[in-house]
Amino acid sequence: MLKMCVLGTHGSAKTSLVYKLAAFYKMKGINVTVIHETARKSPFPLNTNVIPQTTIHVMSLQIQKELEAEAQGFELAISDRSPGDAPIYIHHSGKGNELTEKMEELAMLWTKTYSVMVYLEPSEDIELIGDGIRAEDKDYQLAIRDDFRVLINNIKRLHGNDVNIVEAESSQIFDNIECSRLITKIDEVLEKTEVSSIS
Repeated sequence: MLKMCVLGTHGSAKTSLVYKLAAFYKMKGINVTVIHETARKSPFPLNTNVIPQTTIHVMSLQIQKELEAEAQGFELAISDRSPGDAPIYIHHSGKGNELTEKMEELAMLWTKTYSVMVYLEPSEDIELIGDGIRAEDKDYQLAIRDDFRVLINNIKRLHGNDVNIVEAESSQIFDNIECSRLITKIDEVLEKTEVSSIS
């Protein structure tokens, strides 16, 4: 199974891109599934109130959903976020522990199972929209964005060319021409990759 994830701080248009990518691949006749953001199903607190249980639950559920998609025979799974997203929030809170650190190590290894990772940065002109779950503090969003930049650099340093990362900004998602170009770029990278595997 080919796998793709869209990652980045909250409010960076990840979900919008995930749906556009899913529609694109469905139109190509590919058996695709969307793995929705697992943090939204967490029974534990999120954002600035995050606790270690949140991180472990969100990451475990994300990996479980990806494995289920493979078992169900989908050709392509597109994930809204990755297991590596959750440790960023616990790091920022300063509430991490030995278990969350070990989960983070797993997440870094898990990045190699993606055919393509799409990293989105929030554009300055895109406002945060409250949805009852997403944190609406702009300074917090930008601080988490900075932590994502560190994550992306760490992935590149650890895995080099073994991981395909496409970087973009949220404003591109809301411009039809720019979004079409981005999806074409992502598709070109995907076509050159092999089927992801944990073996």
